[in-house]
Amino acid sequence: MKTLALLFFSLTLSAAAQLPLGSVNDIQPTACPAGFAGGSTCHLATVSCPGVSDIGVTFGTSGNPTAGTIVFINGTGDTIPGGGPSFFKAYSQAGFSLAQFIFATDWEDGGDVLASACRPATMLNFLRSSASLPFCAQGASGGAGATAYALSWYGVALDNAELLSGPVFSNIAQGCRTPHASPVTVNPTNGSPFDDNPFYNQEFPEVSVWTNTSCLPKSGSTAENLASEAAQSIVQSGAVLSFPTTNLSGWVCNNGENPSAAQAYLWFSQVATPWSLTSISNCQGAEGVGQGTTPQGVTGDQAIAEDMIGKCVKPQ
Repeated sequence: MKTLALLFFSLTLSAAAQLPLGSVNDIQPTACPAGFAGGSTCHLATVSCPGVSDIGVTFGTSGNPTAGTIVFINGTGDTIPGGGPSFFKAYSQAGFSLAQFIFATDWEDGGDVLASACRPATMLNFLRSSASLPFCAQGASGGAGATAYALSWYGVALDNAELLSGPVFSNIAQGCRTPHASPVTVNPTNGSPFDDNPFYNQEFPEVSVWTNTSCLPKSGSTAENLASEAAQSIVQSGAVLSFPTTNLSGWVCNNGENPSAAQAYLWFSQVATPWSLTSISNCQGAEGVGQGTTPQGVTGDQAIAEDMIGKCVKPQ
């Protein structure tokens, strides 16, 4: 099968796209890998985007979208399915169909993260099954970054976005700068302010490969590298930072173990339309917001699921 017409009704619904989406080709049925929601129907395909090489993708959908569709995008390079049993159960019971996709290699591979972000943005756009039902995304870490690129640069229309521990590519130059950038004061809408460092700690080798620059060089950053990193960031001149038809919610760990909270706030603080950002305590590791607790003492998984179910609606 060469087109998606037999499976999905895919739409491009935004006039705000600065960069073009790609295409999904060579679709073939396949068995669902581990980590996809039970009852999913899966396919292999190829994503083609301008300026970067083609990439293989496995995608799957499950359920009947009486309430809408929720797409999961996992962290790092989205090579392992996102979501999890508690989210699958909550969203399915609320009437949502579930969609997941994983790439054969890190979606960021290609030497320019902004250009490579076309890949997950194209898949997000592709997985829309109906123009009349809500269409929402839940992205974690690098997946939150992919979601923010899709909104700010590729014109993908979402009714709600739950961004967990990210977006992590808001200001790549600050993440890669040597000497280190100053701490960012994160001002959540739910929770107390806290400081977090925006630089990439243990993540710098991957970021160096993805950006084709030297991230956190020992001898100091060059102006050329910083300019290239800034030009690949989500927040820069030309980015859309107003989303009047999209509900936006962020969830960040306040333990300072990696830069996800600082990088997330560098994007949220520039967004001109309403958003919420919850500070999560007692995270499991650097980005385990689901296992942590909100300021109200609710587990992250429960709070995120309730927020998604309540906000994944068509705008009035």
